[in-house]
Amino acid sequence: MSTPHSIHVPWFNQNWPKPADQKSADSFQEDLLKLWIQHEKDPAFLQQENIVQLLQAIGGNSPYLSDLILRNIHFFEFLLENGPDEACKVTFDNLHQFSIQESRQATAKILRITKQKIALSCALADIGNFWSLQQITLTLSNLAEATLNLAINHLLLHAHQNNKLHLQHPETPQKNCGFIVLGMGKLGAKELNYSSDIDLIILYDPDIYADNEDLNTVFVRLTRQLVSLMEERDENGYVFRTDLRLRPDPSSSPLAVSLPAAITYYESLGQTWERTAMSKARPIAGDIPAGYAFLEAIRPFIWRRHLDFTVIDDIHAMKKRIDQYKKTGKQNLSKLPPNIPDEEALNWLVSQNIKLGHGGIREIEFCPQTMQLVWAGRFPELQDSTTVGGLTKLTEKELLTSSQTQKLIEAYTLLRQTEHRLQMQNDYQTHSLPNSLEELKQFSIFMGYETPNKFARDLFPLMQFVRQTFEGLFATPDNDEQYILDMSPSELKDYLNQKGFPDEAAAILQSWNDSGPRALRTSKARTILTNVLPKLLDAFSNQRNPLLVLQRFDTLLARHRAGIQLLSLFERNPALIKRLSAVIGTSHFIAEHIASNPAAIDALLETNLVKNRFNLQKTIRDYLKNAEYYMDVMPALHSLVHSEEFRLSVAHLDNQLSLNKAQILRTSMANSIMKSLLEQVTKEHQRKYGIIPEGGICIVVLGKAGSWEMTSGSDLDLMLIFDHPPEIYESVCNHPHDKQQASSQRSISVNNYYIRLTQAFISAITSAGSAGSLYEVDMRLRPSGSKGPVAVSLASFNRYHKEEAWTWERMALTRARVIGGPVKLQKRIQESIQHALSHAPHDLSNESILKDTTDMRKRLLRDAPPCSPWDVKYLTGGLMEVEFIAQTLQLIVKDPEVYHPCTRIAFRRLAKHGALDPKDAKLLIQADFFWRNLQSLLRIFFGKLPPKDITTELTPAIIEIMARDLLKTSTQDVHAIEQIQKKAEKIGEQVRTIFIKYIGSLP
Repeated sequence: MSTPHSIHVPWFNQNWPKPADQKSADSFQEDLLKLWIQHEKDPAFLQQENIVQLLQAIGGNSPYLSDLILRNIHFFEFLLENGPDEACKVTFDNLHQFSIQESRQATAKILRITKQKIALSCALADIGNFWSLQQITLTLSNLAEATLNLAINHLLLHAHQNNKLHLQHPETPQKNCGFIVLGMGKLGAKELNYSSDIDLIILYDPDIYADNEDLNTVFVRLTRQLVSLMEERDENGYVFRTDLRLRPDPSSSPLAVSLPAAITYYESLGQTWERTAMSKARPIAGDIPAGYAFLEAIRPFIWRRHLDFTVIDDIHAMKKRIDQYKKTGKQNLSKLPPNIPDEEALNWLVSQNIKLGHGGIREIEFCPQTMQLVWAGRFPELQDSTTVGGLTKLTEKELLTSSQTQKLIEAYTLLRQTEHRLQMQNDYQTHSLPNSLEELKQFSIFMGYETPNKFARDLFPLMQFVRQTFEGLFATPDNDEQYILDMSPSELKDYLNQKGFPDEAAAILQSWNDSGPRALRTSKARTILTNVLPKLLDAFSNQRNPLLVLQRFDTLLARHRAGIQLLSLFERNPALIKRLSAVIGTSHFIAEHIASNPAAIDALLETNLVKNRFNLQKTIRDYLKNAEYYMDVMPALHSLVHSEEFRLSVAHLDNQLSLNKAQILRTSMANSIMKSLLEQVTKEHQRKYGIIPEGGICIVVLGKAGSWEMTSGSDLDLMLIFDHPPEIYESVCNHPHDKQQASSQRSISVNNYYIRLTQAFISAITSAGSAGSLYEVDMRLRPSGSKGPVAVSLASFNRYHKEEAWTWERMALTRARVIGGPVKLQKRIQESIQHALSHAPHDLSNESILKDTTDMRKRLLRDAPPCSPWDVKYLTGGLMEVEFIAQTLQLIVKDPEVYHPCTRIAFRRLAKHGALDPKDAKLLIQADFFWRNLQSLLRIFFGKLPPKDITTELTPAIIEIMARDLLKTSTQDVHAIEQIQKKAEKIGEQVRTIFIKYIGSLP
C-alpha cells in the first residue's frame, strides 16, 4: 500500500448534487474503494467528506461517469489532487507527443483514452461549478480538434508511405497537403457538448496532386478511414460520432469534395440553410490555410452585402419543419399564461426536447444566426460564430435590446447545462428531459436543485421567454383583411378615399394587378404584398400628399427587380414603411435617388446611422485586393458609394450627423475610393507597360474635396502629378526574367506612360453605372487648364507656378491636398505647393493679388450671375466671396503657418496671425457654415441645380428641416422660408462689406 499523504482537495466546492439513486451511489463507492485498495492506494483519501459527496453525486446520478472513473483510477487520483486544468493540460500534452508512426490500433487507443480523460475532467469541473459553460464547451471542442489532427496526420502519412499520395512535407503531413477538414455547427463555433456529433465537411485541392488520376478515390477512402477511426466502438469506447451530411449536395456528392466543385456549388446552388451552416464553418484539421482560403472564396455566398430579409422566411420554414417533426401535442409555450403554478410547469417539462422543442436551444441559436445572415455582410463586425458572442454583438449594434440578450444568454446557459447533465448520465445523444414526472424529479436533483419545483421555476419562464422572442422575430405575419387588389374598381376607390387618397390612386393599384411591375410578377412577391399593402397605404395616407407618395413608391417598384427582397424588408420592418414614406414624401430628388439606388433603402433600417457605419476603407480595399481588373468590382463600388451617399444625407436630415462631420465623412470616402483605384489601375497599367524605375504619381485634390467639405453631388477637382529620375526616358519590364511577362509588355515614353495611366484612372472614377458615375471629375485647375496635359510632371508644375500661374490658380491651390501614390513623392509635391503659395510669379505684389481677385469676382458677376435666389455659390456675399477672402488673404500673408485647405480653419489662423479682425473672422466662419448648410440641404432636397422657385416643391418635412438647421427653430410654417431668405440676404450683405474691406470694391 502506498505511503499515506496529506489529504487536501482544494479545486472544487463541497456543494455536490445529492444522489438520485442512493443504492447505485453506495455500490459505486464500494467498487471504487476495492479497486483503490487493489492498486495500493490510501483508502483514507476516498473517505474525506468532500470526496464522499463527490462520489455519491457521481455514483447516484451518472453510470457513464462512474464507469470512466473505474476505468481510469490513476488519472482520477491525479485529477482530484491537481484539478481539471492541469489534468487536461497533461492529457493533451500526451496526445500531442504521440507518434503518428504508430499502428492504427495504438492510434485508436490513444484517441479513445484521451476522450475518456477529457470528458471526465470536464464533467467534474461542470458538476462542481468550477468551470464556466464556455470553458467546458471550448475544452470539448479542443478535444475534437486535437484528436482529428492526430488521426488525419496518421492517415496522411500512411497514405504517403503506401504511395497513394506524395506529400510535400511527410514530416508534417498536414502542411500544404490540400486535404481540408472544416468543422461545422457546434464544433465550428467551439460549443461542443458531451455527446455531440462532430459535423465535418471534407474538401481537397486537386491542383496539388495534378498527376494523381485516382485522387478522388484516395481522399474518399482516407475520409472513410477517418470516420472509422473516430466513431467505431471497441473496448475503449469511441471518440466522436461523425456526420458528413453538411457537404455540398450530400445525396450525390462523394464524401470528399474537390475545391472547384464546392465553390461552384455554393456560387450557383447554395441554399439559405447552407449559408447558416457555413456561417459557423472553421478549418480545424489538415491544410488549415487552404481551408481559410476556401471560406474567403465563398464569403460573398455567406455574407451578402445587401440586406436580404427573405432569409427570415427560410429560417422560419426550417424551424416549422422541426416543430412538426418533434410535435408532442403540448400547448405552445407562448400561448400559456406567465407565472403558471410550479406543478403545471413541471408537467409541461416532462419529455420536453430542450434542443429542438419550443423555447429550446435551437430557437436561441436561430436568433443570432439569422440576424447575422441579414446584417453581417454589411457589418462584418457582427460575424461571430458563437451563440453568446453573436447575441452580444447584435446588442452592441442595437439590433437586440440588452434585456433580450441578457435573458437569452441566461436561458442558453441553463439549457446547455441541462443538456450536459442529460448526456453525462449515460453518454446518450439525448436532448429530451425524462419521460415521467418521477424521473424528472430525480433529474432535478442531479441539476443541484433542492426541489423539482425550483428547477421548473427557473427553466420554464426562460423557455417561455425564448419562444416568445423567437416568434416575435421570425413568426409569419397574419393578415385577415381582404386582398385589396381583389376589390372591384368602385370598392377600391371607396377604400382609398376613406384613407385620404383621390380617385387617381386606384388606377395605380389596378396597374399592379394587371401586367404590373416586374417586381410583383412572382407569386411569392404578391403574397408578401397581401400582408404589407394595408400598412403601406396607412403610412402613405399620413403624409401631406398621399397620392404623390404612392406615385413615387410606384416608381420605386417599377425600377426594382427583386420584389421579394424589397417587400420582405417592409414585411419584417413595419417601422421602415413609415420611414420610407416620410423620406420619399420629402422631395422628388430623394425619391428618385431611392428608385435609382434600391440599396439605399438599407440605410433607412438603421436607427443610428452614425454608429453603424462600416469600415469603408477596409471594405473598399477588400473589393479591390483580389480583383484582377478594376472593372470587375466597379458595380460593387457604385452601389457602395451611392448607398453611403444616401446614408450620410439621411443622417444629416435626421439630425444624427452635423454638417461638418457629414462633409468630412463624404470626403473621406472619396479619398479612399481614389487611393484604392489609383493603386489598382497602376497595377493593371504596369502589366501592359512595365514600370518607371523610381517613378511615381500622386493625386492632388482641390476645391471641396481638398477642403474636406464635399456635399451631395460634389465634383472632384483633381490634378495628377508625377515624377521620375531625369535619366529615365521610358518604361521597363518589371519582371525581366519572366519571358512571358516581358513579351506581353511594351515600353513607352515616360510622359505617355503617366498620361495613359491618368486617363485610365479618370475613366475608372467616371465609369458609368446604373445610377451614373462614381464622381464627376473636373481637371481644369491643372497647369494650363484644359489645354495642358492630363498628367503633369513635378518639374513642369514647379516651373509653371514659378513663371506663369495666374492668381486664381494659386487661390485654388490653397485648398490642395496630396493623396495616393508614394509617400516620399507626396511630401515633395506638398512642399512644391507650399512654395507656390509663398512665391508669386515675377514677385507679384500684394496689391496686384488683391486687384486680380476683385477683377475675377467682377467678371463672374457679369458672366455667371446667380441663376436663382437660392444659388448659394454666386449670390452677393455668397459662398464664393467667403472662400475668395480666405484664399486671397492666405496668398498675401505668405506664411505656411496660416495655410489650411479648410476655409473655417484658415479664417481662425488668419485671425490669430493678425491678418483678419477676430470679429470679422467669427462672422465669416458663421457665414461659411450657413452657406454650406443651405447648399447641402438644397442639394439633398432638389439636386445639384439650385431651385428656381423653392415654393413649388416645398413639403412640411423640408420646411421643418430647413428651419431647424438654418433658423434653429421647429416649425412647418411656410413663412419660415421667407425668414431664411431674409437671413441669407443679411449674411450676404455682411460678407460683401468684409470683402470690400479686405479685398477691394465691387459694383
